[in-house]
Amino acid sequence: MKRLAIILIFFSFAYSQNINLYLTLIEKGRYDEVRENIPDLLSRYPNEPGVKYIQALINNDGDASLAQYKKVIENFPDSEFASQSSIKIGEYLFARGLYSQASAQLKKTIFDYPKSDFHQRALDLMINSYIATGEKDSARISLTLISDLYPKLDYKKYNLGVTPSSKKDSRLVRIEKNSVNERIKIVKAKRTKAKSKKKAYMPWVVQVGAFGKYENANRLKKQLQSSGFPTEVHRINSNGNRLHAVRVVRYETKNQADKIGRSLKSKFGLDFRIINSPK
Repeated sequence: MKRLAIILIFFSFAYSQNINLYLTLIEKGRYDEVRENIPDLLSRYPNEPGVKYIQALINNDGDASLAQYKKVIENFPDSEFASQSSIKIGEYLFARGLYSQASAQLKKTIFDYPKSDFHQRALDLMINSYIATGEKDSARISLTLISDLYPKLDYKKYNLGVTPSSKKDSRLVRIEKNSVNERIKIVKAKRTKAKSKKKAYMPWVVQVGAFGKYENANRLKKQLQSSGFPTEVHRINSNGNRLHAVRVVRYETKNQADKIGRSLKSKFGLDFRIINSPK
């Protein structure tokens, strides 16, 4: 068993070293060298996302590369190459002058991959896409939303009047005891009033994102709540990972939830899923 573990560690290290080598060659423009060695790479690592990503990078056919990037995202969603493929799709659409599609794709990249190292690059291209189509208002709305999620990015250079908020950590804020007691009374009164009424059966929710970090999910929740959408954060498990799902709740029918989802996509550019999730 110990020997097997050592072999697996060595295999993983060797694979990583090979992928980094080929990516470095591509960065230097030495595409022919990479193409010559692709067959050997495929024979050794036929089902690795890094190899599929390299294939897409060196493909001379842009549409074929686009399809390959999409397959990396679909088949290896938790891989680091999924986020890199996502921004490559956005770059491709931007280069083709498909600015509306590019802005939507780049925004999706920022929201779907919170651990990505390409947020600033995606943000730059997204704003340029909006400006190219004359959608400065959409750019401001998107920047406001993203600045709450990623306050360390550079927003000033866009000159759109959006700067990240400097809200203090709630754990460091002193809360008056009387204020807390008053809030507790109000909450209890609302709960008592709600229990006295017959509740409608509302099993439908609109999920607009799932984040590894609670802080990111909470920022999006607050942003949507400030715009009048009743939003909650729920813990879910996905492929063995614990995520924090942001959900707008709750609706009696699927059509009602879908209408809200389309409104969120139109206003904030957020992708959504309609989920039947009874309490």
